[in-house]
Amino acid sequence: MALVYSEWAAPLLDTINADIANASTLASSLLTPIVYGADLFDDDAKFLTGNFGFDGYMGVPRLMGANAKQAAAEFNVAWQTLDPALNPSLRALTSAASLVGASGTYATRLLLADTMPLVFSFPVLPSSLDADGSDFEVTLSNGTTVTPQIAGLLPNLEHNERQTVVIDGDFGNRITPGSPGARYPISVAIVNDGTPLQMIGRSGPVNAVGLSIDSSNSYVAGNGPRLVSAKLNQYSDLGEGGPVGVGAASQHNSGSDLYGDQAQYRLRLYTSAGFSPDGIASLMPDDFSRFFQLEATTQSGESITITETGVSYAIGNQGTLTVVGLADLAPAGTPVNAAYVEDHDNYYDVILEGDLNAIKALSAVRMPSGNGYSAVYNPGGPGNSPDAPGAAPGPFTVPCQDHSIPISFDLDGARQVTFVETDGAVLRNPWNLRPVGDLLGTAVKDTMTGQTILAYLDPQDRRFFSSFEASSSTATDLPGQRTQPSAIDLIDIREVDAPSGVTVSGSFSRSAADDSVLQWYSVFDDEGTVVDPLSGSILKPSEPGYAEAAARRADLISDNNLELINSKIAPFSITLESGAIYAPLVINQTRSERYFAFAAANSDKLGHFTGFGANGWGMEDGYGGGDRDYDDLIVRFSLGV
Repeated sequence: MALVYSEWAAPLLDTINADIANASTLASSLLTPIVYGADLFDDDAKFLTGNFGFDGYMGVPRLMGANAKQAAAEFNVAWQTLDPALNPSLRALTSAASLVGASGTYATRLLLADTMPLVFSFPVLPSSLDADGSDFEVTLSNGTTVTPQIAGLLPNLEHNERQTVVIDGDFGNRITPGSPGARYPISVAIVNDGTPLQMIGRSGPVNAVGLSIDSSNSYVAGNGPRLVSAKLNQYSDLGEGGPVGVGAASQHNSGSDLYGDQAQYRLRLYTSAGFSPDGIASLMPDDFSRFFQLEATTQSGESITITETGVSYAIGNQGTLTVVGLADLAPAGTPVNAAYVEDHDNYYDVILEGDLNAIKALSAVRMPSGNGYSAVYNPGGPGNSPDAPGAAPGPFTVPCQDHSIPISFDLDGARQVTFVETDGAVLRNPWNLRPVGDLLGTAVKDTMTGQTILAYLDPQDRRFFSSFEASSSTATDLPGQRTQPSAIDLIDIREVDAPSGVTVSGSFSRSAADDSVLQWYSVFDDEGTVVDPLSGSILKPSEPGYAEAAARRADLISDNNLELINSKIAPFSITLESGAIYAPLVINQTRSERYFAFAAANSDKLGHFTGFGANGWGMEDGYGGGDRDYDDLIVRFSLGV
């Protein structure tokens, strides 16, 4: 492993090091624009799992007091029997979080909240994740939908680990499905809350709104935790570590921290939930043979099963390989005993050394979960003494079953991504969300894998770093003749309590010869009904006088004229009063024409707008629909209070 840093890397390294040194104990300290050397576990952004994790473990009263064990039993959370001489931490004794600790970490009162880990194929852009949980909607078995109380990255906090979001709230109970009173999640979706959630893919940011998945119930047999991906890379330290204030257990726990130069390859195991031998205890560095097997296939077709740590396995005539141990656990040097506490995230690294051709022969990871192998539970499992006098009655989450997953190879690091904004949010291309910037040079080069991180400067003189090519400042020219325009997202801030107004900000681009002005005006409903501020008349888009009434409503808003030079991308920001819906109005100044998002209001009665994902739209500024490329004006916005 050899990371080479150029002169352009200094702001990047300063940002990363400052973030690691952040001593804040708030979960919100993770919501910074840093994705650094993170894995892509699929070619597309998707949910991998979104299951009911465990019930009532977040915010347990009296769990930090002298009678913590009794409190755990009272509130039905498992407790571990350990030798007091080990001086075990609270996390070694229970997977539950205290009322004081959980509420303090999330800056809101969490009382006996439930947990769901949302496991994605791409890393989430942390700065687009809202801590209040409003990016997500959970559908329950009784037909109701709920918004989580909080959402965060804990415990998946390292800079290369940001593919899993954990949500807490009231999602159900432990009653067996089908029994009276049973309630549990059946699905979870990403929704547009005004600040759309984004993920980082190979080509840059992608819109995550609309992704959804069915949920399983971890209290039902067969629904234990499982592997969702196994990805093999040449070993690199890039992206290891995260803010120390909320992640002390995640510091110095990498493959090189534990095994030095023996860390030649990293097989990252990505999981549907945290793994534990019993629901509380941790996996340990030498536990590979307790839980896992690797399968390899020689060139002659012979199947070889790797079962032990520290044993050199000959893979036909392709060389040898050795499992060195497990990593991404507790910091190096932590005593390995029953009180050992790892970081309990959704990642476990199998560290390997050996010949490249032998490594390439690996094909699958198996968790036998029986017949001499231990199963794993998520953190809602029974602990090591569920039958002890006075213990919590349960039920507890169920163990995993025998399963295997194929190994995905990424030896050139092509499916690892970086996007770091060091000077604040940078300008984005409103069409594809890519950051806009001029290339300064290569900042980081991994000479082992070939992975490269580039340094850019955006038009506002803000630096950013990415593994993908940035957008130029030239507006995107789209192909024409789109035949099915779709509805656009209006600005709906009826329920927002913001006495000082709501900031609508983002970027827009122009690819049109005609000069146009973008304005906003308030409407009464999603159909575009307006109240004429002059006459008080209520008008539908199809009714005479609508255009004039809409224009008068636009005139009521200060600084409500956005203009742009042809072929350019620029930022914008406007403040709108809360309590209303706002729609766009585009005035073609060259032809003295006005176009609305409601076809009936347009003079040609045609749709001139089409949606481009969450909070994004494009439009045609010519009578008759023009060439229907909808790039004459493209707008992408987000809301802020």
